[in-house]
This record gives sequence, C-alpha cells and structure tokens, in this order.
Amino acid sequence: MIKFEWLHVVLVGVLLLFGGGAYVTYFQQEETIATLDQKIEAAQDRQAEGETLQQKVSTLQQRAKKIRQRGRVHYKKLPETMSTPRMVGYLTRLTKSGFKAFNLGAAKQRAEEGYQVYAVTAEGRAFFSSLYHFIWVLENNRPFYRIRNLQLSMLDERTTDEETGRTSMDVLVSFRMDVEALYGVDGGHSGTDTDRMRDERRLPRARTAPHPPVPARVLPTAEPAGNPFYPLVFQQIPPNEHGRLNVESAQFLSIVGGEAIFQTEAGIERVEEGDSVYLGRIVEVNSSEGRVVARLNKGGIVERVERTLAPSETPSEQGGP
Repeated sequence: MIKFEWLHVVLVGVLLLFGGGAYVTYFQQEETIATLDQKIEAAQDRQAEGETLQQKVSTLQQRAKKIRQRGRVHYKKLPETMSTPRMVGYLTRLTKSGFKAFNLGAAKQRAEEGYQVYAVTAEGRAFFSSLYHFIWVLENNRPFYRIRNLQLSMLDERTTDEETGRTSMDVLVSFRMDVEALYGVDGGHSGTDTDRMRDERRLPRARTAPHPPVPARVLPTAEPAGNPFYPLVFQQIPPNEHGRLNVESAQFLSIVGGEAIFQTEAGIERVEEGDSVYLGRIVEVNSSEGRVVARLNKGGIVERVERTLAPSETPSEQGGP
C-alpha cells in the first residue's frame, strides 16, 4: 500500500513537471519569443532607416559638392547695358601688342531669350601667340564675351628695311571672327537692390591681373602648346634678317687657326665650328683637307653644305690674309 502511494506521488510529480514545462514552453516562452521577434524587427527597421538616411546624406553631400564647384566657376558678370565705345575700348586694350592689324565692323544688337547680345566683326593679322592670348582672355575673364565664326589662315609677311636693305619675315595668322558681348539679363538685374547687392557679394571680386578669379584647374591652358600655323616647309627660304654669313654665296678664302675665312660684300668674316650662319650652323672646319661643312635649314629642308679650297689654296701653301 505504501509502495503504491509512493508510485502515485512520483507519477503526479512527473505529470506536474511535464505539464509545467509544456506550459512554460508553449505559453510563456512563446510570448517571450514573439516579443523578441518584434524587437528584432523594430531594430532591423531602424537599421534600414539609418542606412537609407546615410545614403540620402551621401547623395546630398555629392550634390552640394557639385553645386559648390559650379558656384566657384560661375564668375561671369553681365552688365545692364553695353555701348560701342565700351566694347571697342575693351577690345583695343587687349590688342595693343602682337597685332599687325585689328579692324572692327559696325556693331549689331539682338535679343536672345533672357539676355541681350552686342556683336561686332573683327578681322586683321597677328602673331599666333598674341591671338591665342586675346581669345583666352576674352572668353575666360569676368566680362561675358564669346567668339563665334572664327576663321584663321597662315601668311608670311616680308618687309625690307630702307636703310640697311635687309629683308625680315614674320609668320602671322590672318583672322576673322564675330565678337559678342552679353548683357542685360532679363532686361537688367531682377529683384530688389538688396537682393542684387547680396548676389554680387557672392561672386568673386574682379581682378586687374590677366588671370580670372577662378581655380586654374577648371580653365584651359593660358599658353599655346605650339603654333599650328607655323609651316614645316616654307615656299620661300626665310630672309637673312640678322645679316649673317651666307656660306653658299661668300668666297671661301682659307682656314687659319681653326677658323674659316670668307670674303663677303661687307668684308672679311671668320667662323669656326659651332658658329651661327645664315640658315644654320658650322659643324666642321677641317684645315688638313681645306674643308668647311655647314648644316643649313632651308625653310624646313635640312641640307649639308660643304665648301672646299682649291689645291693651290690649302693652308699649307698659303697663309691667311
């Protein structure tokens, strides 16, 4: 009897244990798991929202960077009005040097959408580097000018000095272009005077130096890389501008002490290896063979010119003059 009661107690204890475990597992822990799932889901939502906000911040930072970059180069200033004396005076100041001729046609005005255009036709002759500098300054400095219909061609200009009789040659660029000045945005500045002053303060101050008030990295190079109009081969040989010895036409007299002696219309001239002559340079003076060699660039065609003494005129048989 006692044994049966003991088994009964044990059985009841086991049932209570399994019942309590089942209750805890299927009721209390289920509620805890559901609560934890909700917290995890809320945390995931907050994380996703944070990543979205971070992406938006990154996008806004990139947009702000681009806007600041555009703001730094937005330095052009359009005046309310434009006149022929004002435009001609500005262009004349830019063409004081390096231009052989600079002629302006009659000014024309036209209205575009939101602004006015004051245009003139310019034509003339200039050195290429000077013309390049003129266009660079015109389009990159703060006054809003632009070039349209640019036409260029190469020409060589030869002039003879009346006193010395020497001929000089300049390689120039003949040009024709339309120069346009923009002004009068929407008939002038919009907004109140306070708004206009605030907008002007945002712009960089105009400089008197030739460089515009913007970072150099956003501008094209201010110096030309080369002169595309300078011919590789001239149709005519360049003139003897500096009156140097013409090795081909002068009379070759002798070689004395490593110097080659020539007779010219101006008198006796002596040259040695490395000396400059018309169209080139002396590359060899050989006294034992009575030979002088010059390397000449005849308008783009390089030639080796050799002058020799007659056998009776070798240095061993005659002294120098």
